[in-house]
Amino acid sequence: MDVRANPPDKECLTRRLRCERGVGLIELLTVLPMLAVVLLGIYALYNVGAKSQQETNNRVQSLLQQQNGLERITREMRQATSVTPVSSQVLDAVTWVRPTSGAASVQRRVRYDCSSGTCNRWEGPAGGSLDTGPVPVITDVQNADVFSLEPNSVDPTYVVTRVEVQVKNANNPITLDGGFALRNLQADS
Repeated sequence: MDVRANPPDKECLTRRLRCERGVGLIELLTVLPMLAVVLLGIYALYNVGAKSQQETNNRVQSLLQQQNGLERITREMRQATSVTPVSSQVLDAVTWVRPTSGAASVQRRVRYDCSSGTCNRWEGPAGGSLDTGPVPVITDVQNADVFSLEPNSVDPTYVVTRVEVQVKNANNPITLDGGFALRNLQADS
């Protein structure tokens, strides 16, 4: 008797195979390790991305803080009516300052001192001593020469600023270059 020639047995076997549902133990044991490898790879990529994102956020936050500090120095010193050259780390001037009360601007003596690794702002009455400060404006300053007076330190008309700041967990410092014209200087009589 030929088993292949018997159609009812073939139909029964085909029907039986169609009715079987589910996954066998062999398939399951084969797929689980592959799935584990794929999931571990995805987790490793996510972990690297999250660390990189945190480092980028720290760098951007530091950059914005330092840019705001340099912009404050520029905005205030641009209004200076007199500048007293002290050094390449200290800029002392009488300038227009808006009080915190929001009243009209008044002339005040302002000093930016970047000699201690931080650019600190000091303030006092015009012609008087500095009685307010220090207020940190730029932190983690790496370079020694921050301010450069042009064309010379005796009769300056322009101030070049260069600040190198160190960012946490970064290999290279950020360099901020800028400058401002001393457009309100009063000529000595």
